[in-house]
Amino acid sequence: MDVLGLRGVLTLDKSDYERGLNEADESAGKFGSKFKRGMGRAAKAGAVALGAFAVSSVKVGADFDKSMSQVAATMGYTAEELNTAGSQAQKDYKALEQTARQLGKTTACSAQEAAEGLNYMALAGYDVQTSQRMLPQVLNLAAAGAMDLGRASDIVTDAQSALGLSVEDTEKLVDQMAKTSSKTNTNVEQLGEALLTVG
Repeated sequence: MDVLGLRGVLTLDKSDYERGLNEADESAGKFGSKFKRGMGRAAKAGAVALGAFAVSSVKVGADFDKSMSQVAATMGYTAEELNTAGSQAQKDYKALEQTARQLGKTTACSAQEAAEGLNYMALAGYDVQTSQRMLPQVLNLAAAGAMDLGRASDIVTDAQSALGLSVEDTEKLVDQMAKTSSKTNTNVEQLGEALLTVG
């Protein structure tokens, strides 16, 4: 057996092994750099998306607060009354705000749309309890008529005023309008106009 020959083979095998490790290390380094760059881009995109979501959420919250402030103003509450702990105005405002938020969570309308509906009811002279009671009915009418909640509220309050209806009568009227529009070739807007004409 040739010891020098054997040593030469071992050296050659060792160098192939080291070269293979170096190549693997280079490949891993390139992959790591690409992965790091890719993750950096993904992180930036995620941060931009998160920032946009945060800005959007703040805007939605601000729009809702603005709509609720309009409701309070329409109902005649002053800032002082609303800021007085335990005042009736503050209790009423919180109750209306909770109603709007709840409807925003459990129906197809947003909390801001619910607040706008409450404002139309306040314009019609509805008190807090009546507004809370009527708003779900008006939501049903808006859905049946494929219209925004503010317009549906306007139709309901105008019809109630024109026909001299009580709240209980208005609830029945809204149910009938929703049923009629879904079963006939008449939409809610047309029914509302007809009721105003009759009234």
